[in-house]
Amino acid sequence: MFIKIFDRRIPIFRRILKDIKGRKTHDKPFVIGINGIDNSGKTEFAKGLEDFLKEENYKTQLIELDDFHNLKKIRYSGNNEIDCYYNNSFNIETIINELLKPIHEDKEVNVNIKILDLCSDKYIKSKKYSVDKDTIVLLEGVFLFRKELVYYINYKIFLDVPFKESKKRARYRDISRFGKEIMQRYDNKYLPAQRKYLKEFSPLKIADLVINNTNWEYPVIENYSFD
Repeated sequence: MFIKIFDRRIPIFRRILKDIKGRKTHDKPFVIGINGIDNSGKTEFAKGLEDFLKEENYKTQLIELDDFHNLKKIRYSGNNEIDCYYNNSFNIETIINELLKPIHEDKEVNVNIKILDLCSDKYIKSKKYSVDKDTIVLLEGVFLFRKELVYYINYKIFLDVPFKESKKRARYRDISRFGKEIMQRYDNKYLPAQRKYLKEFSPLKIADLVINNTNWEYPVIENYSFD
């Protein structure tokens, strides 16, 4: 995929690249965290930024939190589904020990990691990750600025969308795949967990760059605090 010249995100990507140039040293990789609530557009934004950086001749490595789901028996352990989603969904330990910690310690990373297939609930796939001192790492997913992960992130981006927009996108994207009952999960599980996260870690205050992504084709910078 290549960035089109009329892509409205390009000015924001250029702003991010300018910040990278101001902070990244030549002897260390640079980790960008792309966060937002469910359906805020994290994946598409991360892939767009990756394409832009590649066209600018930067080496990149995309890390998607969704590739690190725990087994179903772990994800659904406990009686409170909000806490289950917040605390049990992802294998944070593997992300840190296999990727983020070595990157932070300036070690080269060249590893294949087994990825859970959600349909079969088995580790039947794997992904290769390669990072050296010149790499810009794009880490995207929910709950990224919690204390376990934020330590390893050099530059924090938060995609801000209203909860009603998240549900609107869920209706468009998820009902055909999971049925109408999926909306109950948003009401009772996903969005309450996001409220818990926003209250506990306040990404709007933590982030270096806050982007209104309600219209993902026309994102707007809301807040800029990078120095």
